[in-house]
Amino acid sequence: MPPRPRTGGGGVLGVSVARALASRGLPVTIVHQAAHLVERDLDGPAGELLRGALTGLGVEVRTGSTVRAAHADGHVELSDGRTLDADLVVAACGVRPRTALARAAGLPVRTGVVVDDRLSCAPDVYAIGDCAEHRDRTHGTAGPAWEQADVLAARLSGAVPDAAYGGSRPYARLSAGPLEYAAFGDPAADEDGLDVLRIADATRGSYKKLVLRGDRIAGAVLLGDLATVGALARAYERDEIVPADPFHLLTSSPSTC
Repeated sequence: MPPRPRTGGGGVLGVSVARALASRGLPVTIVHQAAHLVERDLDGPAGELLRGALTGLGVEVRTGSTVRAAHADGHVELSDGRTLDADLVVAACGVRPRTALARAAGLPVRTGVVVDDRLSCAPDVYAIGDCAEHRDRTHGTAGPAWEQADVLAARLSGAVPDAAYGGSRPYARLSAGPLEYAAFGDPAADEDGLDVLRIADATRGSYKKLVLRGDRIAGAVLLGDLATVGALARAYERDEIVPADPFHLLTSSPSTC
């Protein structure tokens, strides 16, 4: 009997590992605490489409649950009371800010250590990287941390005393065989004042979404069809003004609507 792997966490790393194990013919179960997979990058419909693609590869997905305990005999306890048997457990738990020291010191803490555009959380106290929360957002990747470090170094060295951090423009991409997506900004945003364009093709397993704040891109996701990812990435990274008809950013084919 082949081993029965379980992956804890349905983020980008968990999905990548699950796909790799399934490609070797192993039965795999993903246990993920959020309502849908890769919630940091994808909205609900895209997450469900990804779930369907994984199911097609033989991966079982259990959302809304976490691993409470994993025992040496392969018995895995879930937070919803269910149990699993596994020969291999892979923990892909992502990154979370460690804020205990900052909280004990009386610094402002929510999800992370709260900083302003100077990356300051108190007089002469600064936070950058995974632990920092700027404008209600934390980042778990290296790019924003380097950008914050550049700003703080410029301020503290006196090279640019008024240097300010205006936020990063997150871009995530997964390429794992038949599973691929690209996500920009906050594709799950549904706040007032945003315009949303969606194109979904369930037969081809593709989903595209563009979120606009005025004439600028606030977020986007391409799942299953990345033909226009280059043009979309350039427009997003340069904060370009989007034309009145942004359809071409999601499809390389002319619209027939």
